Amino acid sequence: MTGLFSNYRFIAISIWLLAVVTSFTWNKIDDIREKHDIANGTARAFFEQIIASRRWNLMHGGVYVYTTENSPPNPYLPVDAQSIRDENGRLLTLINPSYMTRQIAAISREKKQVSFHITSLTPLRPENKPYPWEIPWLKSFALGSSEKSGFSTENGEKIFHYMAPLPYSESCYPCHSAADQPEGNIRGGISVSLPIPFHKSPWPLIFSHIFVALTGIAGILFFGGRLAHSRRSILAANKQLEQEVEERKETEKELIEVQENLEATVNCRTSELRKTNAILDEKVKEQLRVEAALVAINDEFIQIFNSAPDGMHVIDRNFTMLRVNKAYCQLTGKKSEEIQGFKCYDVISDKLCHTEDCPLTQIRKGAERVELETKITRSDGKIIPCIVTATPFREPGGKVTGIIKVTRDISNWKQIEQSMAATAEHLRTRNLELEDFAHIISHDLQEPLMLIQAFSDRIRTKFTTALPAKGLTYLERIESSANRMQNLIDGLLLYSRVSSKANPFEKVSLRTVIDSVLEDLAVRIEKNHARIKVDPQLPVIEADSLQMRQLFQNIIGNSLKYVHPDRTPEISIQRIIFPEKHENQTYVRISIKDNGIGFKLDQQNVIFDIFQRLHTRQQYQGTGIGLSICKKIIERHHGTITAEGIPDKGASFIITLPLHQNIHGQIHERDNTFIDIIMNRR
Repeated sequence: MTGLFSNYRFIAISIWLLAVVTSFTWNKIDDIREKHDIANGTARAFFEQIIASRRWNLMHGGVYVYTTENSPPNPYLPVDAQSIRDENGRLLTLINPSYMTRQIAAISREKKQVSFHITSLTPLRPENKPYPWEIPWLKSFALGSSEKSGFSTENGEKIFHYMAPLPYSESCYPCHSAADQPEGNIRGGISVSLPIPFHKSPWPLIFSHIFVALTGIAGILFFGGRLAHSRRSILAANKQLEQEVEERKETEKELIEVQENLEATVNCRTSELRKTNAILDEKVKEQLRVEAALVAINDEFIQIFNSAPDGMHVIDRNFTMLRVNKAYCQLTGKKSEEIQGFKCYDVISDKLCHTEDCPLTQIRKGAERVELETKITRSDGKIIPCIVTATPFREPGGKVTGIIKVTRDISNWKQIEQSMAATAEHLRTRNLELEDFAHIISHDLQEPLMLIQAFSDRIRTKFTTALPAKGLTYLERIESSANRMQNLIDGLLLYSRVSSKANPFEKVSLRTVIDSVLEDLAVRIEKNHARIKVDPQLPVIEADSLQMRQLFQNIIGNSLKYVHPDRTPEISIQRIIFPEKHENQTYVRISIKDNGIGFKLDQQNVIFDIFQRLHTRQQYQGTGIGLSICKKIIERHHGTITAEGIPDKGASFIITLPLHQNIHGQIHERDNTFIDIIMNRR
């Protein structure tokens, strides 16, 4: 606090000094302004006196005086007006206002007092040439200024200059040739120069302000010290008073304790005791509110506890059931009154009871969480599979007083497991059927097909000349149908082997795969003069390299097949960047776009169906299996493929594949839908 008062005194002294400096500055400026006003008023009075003398002269039309050495005839007046003679023959000359002003100025200069100077920017007399400081003032009069004044120092003496304009008047015309100047225009001016007679010393003002400043500082320091001393005295008194108050409180507290123990003084309680009672009443009310809040919290806990879907119960260290919820009562088939207060192993039978695997036994040994699968036997003999989770139940100090046990009925899970096992067995059976069917396709169906092709070839070789034209047509149809059947069988085998004969996933460079496919299709690319652009930033992914090659070969092959007859084929293979950064670290999206014949919007949902063709065999060759194989390869790699097309504009295929495959999470299974597809096509 002493430092705080020192800061206050420093601020007060600073403000006081600022006020003294401001006062000194103001007085100094006011003194200078006062000198200027006095000098300006004096000079203006002299100027007005000169102007009055000129008006007097002008009012009498000038004054004739005897010519002397100091008053020769005015050479600037007309000759007939310069002088006259009196009756005695003496010569008199005309003294006009200008002549009179010059003579008055000469007399003043001789006495070295106030000096006058009549001048102009274009003087008639060389002696009337303006001084350097008069030139800018004369120019300002031409612009409208009424007077000018200011201080200067000449020969070490301070001089005050004042100047006012002289307008043209009728008395000017006899001397000045500019008789055509309108009356009132500025001809020149008269300056008045005053030596400053007063020299006021600044020291009284300086000493007075220094005295005031020192007096103020001393007063601030004195009263500040007194104030600090008074404050220290008050603080000491307050501290002593606080100590007395504390002692009084202690005394009152002791007195209240004594009075509480004396039944005779109950009727003589003081106002302080009434206040204490009021405080106690408030505390009691607060305690009631806390108890009500605790009751509400307990009610909420009971509601949450009873609304839990799993069976929950609390067991103390002695295996006694303390609390159970409704789900546990339903699980055991007993009421809460039949459970709470009884031993847990008497309520329900469990194979873990009385063993080292008992959750309470493990918690008592220091385990923080116990979770295991077991079976409990109800009193009605029903066995229920359960998952039991136990955690320590602690008192506020942290001591373990029991466990909280959560028992979940997993009977439905077990049923689902059995159902999944039956489904898996069914899938295994269907996969075996698929392998048998694939064997039939690859061997049993191809054998008669090979005989048909062989005998057709013999007929064409040996009996071509013996067959009529219609017979040759039938033979060509047989060969065409046999070849189409061979293509269908080959396509079906490829479709079935996507899952049944697949290779494990490995690191595969998509750019390397696409370059290899383009080498295989080099003849078709050169034949169609196709231009193919491949993104150099295609990544390395985990995939089946042979299936990736088959995927891109089918799609790029379709782009080379379904070309537009009126333009050069262009195929673009580019990586599409996801808007979310984390998706680019998990998946890769590739666009394969061409400028071929395209397809209709309503056909994009069926284009990947097996045996689905958008054109007749006469227009384009094919089996309708290629894109189905592509979709199956993509699904095996946990990706997606979509197609978009515009008739006569082109088609675009969007492929999305994961960069990494979850090997452990894959379910290697055969295609159990293959037989259904074949049967549906039949």
